[in-house]
Amino acid sequence: MTAVAAYLAELAPLLDRGTRRRVLVEVESHLLEAVSTARERGEDAATAELHATARFGPPAEVARQFNAVRRGRRPRAVIRRTAAVLLASSAAASLGTATVWALEPSAAHHHHLAHHRGRHR
Repeated sequence: MTAVAAYLAELAPLLDRGTRRRVLVEVESHLLEAVSTARERGEDAATAELHATARFGPPAEVARQFNAVRRGRRPRAVIRRTAAVLLASSAAASLGTATVWALEPSAAHHHHLAHHRGRHR
């Protein structure tokens, strides 16, 4: 079972019945989009799925947010907005991580050079 399938299987019973199918389709769509983006950056499929599901948040918390939205009504538009907020927050976290990864090799290189220079003086 893939990480996305396992995530959806864990999320499904936690969702209100009235919106379960729609929420699962929406969440799956967002997760697969995140996986696709990660794959384009060079991640293997399994790693991309693990990162996407981790960034989306714990299934219990995601279900709690969707269920709270449903109980407040306005299903479709609010579900989309909630999914967008969850995805945006995970995208922001991904951007921060990507920035650190992008800058880290440079920082590591400078640290290595400083260490190397100190040994030869």
